[in-house]
Amino acid sequence: MKNRNYLKWILSFICCMFLTSCSLIDFSEDCTYYGDVEIRPDWSGLEKGETKPLLTDIYLLSPQRNYTYSITSDTLVTGIRAVSYKVLACNAYGLEDISFSGMDCPETAQAEVSTYKENDRLYTVLAPALYAANADLTVIPFERVVSEPVLKPAIRQINIDFVVVDNSGVGVSSINGELSGIAYKYGFKRLDELGSSAWLAFGSVRNEEKSNVFFSDLRVFGVNPDKQATGRIDNLMDIALQTSDGNIYREAIDLTNVFSGFTTRIINITIEIRLGLIDMEVEVTGWDVSDGGTIEL
Repeated sequence: MKNRNYLKWILSFICCMFLTSCSLIDFSEDCTYYGDVEIRPDWSGLEKGETKPLLTDIYLLSPQRNYTYSITSDTLVTGIRAVSYKVLACNAYGLEDISFSGMDCPETAQAEVSTYKENDRLYTVLAPALYAANADLTVIPFERVVSEPVLKPAIRQINIDFVVVDNSGVGVSSINGELSGIAYKYGFKRLDELGSSAWLAFGSVRNEEKSNVFFSDLRVFGVNPDKQATGRIDNLMDIALQTSDGNIYREAIDLTNVFSGFTTRIINITIEIRLGLIDMEVEVTGWDVSDGGTIEL
């Protein structure tokens, strides 16, 4: 009887050890734990005049387990494996001319604006209003933690004023252009443009108060020649000016030095066009950069 009681005591002790091993403070690696996450997307960086997107895409990424959600507001998700995560966030819903790939890994996650080929050139289009975030999160077993990814604008804005000095006496009806060295890929790892280069065709609108000024607003992931993966690519702008009598004048200008080191959110460029009777001359007369008073990339 003593031996039987002793054996029962030993078995009870072993069972207790197994039961308690998964609830020790330093948590055994042999056990899987879960916690809850309250996701609160931070849209304080939303640009003036833009409305908050209807959906925010959330990616909780780790080597052990990934979770994906599309949420409309602050959301509590439960039963999340208690490990460390990279939290990626963006507003993919409703955006046009853009695709996403590699979103199951923070190292490969990227967005890419549509491209097409024409006359042996690779062209891209204006980037949509993408916002993105990359944050760290550790889920604690049996507890609730809060994740507040701060979404920042992924695009950079190029504002161009074409100031026409018309010595022809004919008048200008339109100004169009093409700019090279445009990044059409964006990486979530560093929240920055990825090495990629294409041409961007654009038009302009006449200033209502100054008839000799035409304005172009270009929104791109990047245009910094120093960040191209295949080496420094020149930023060339081909300008086509059409006069009121239908004649078209063409000129090219190198903007590589202007865009070199461009890492802020906005750049304003003034280009003077001197139109003569038989040709035109083009010159950059000034530029400045800013972060728009919102956030810094």
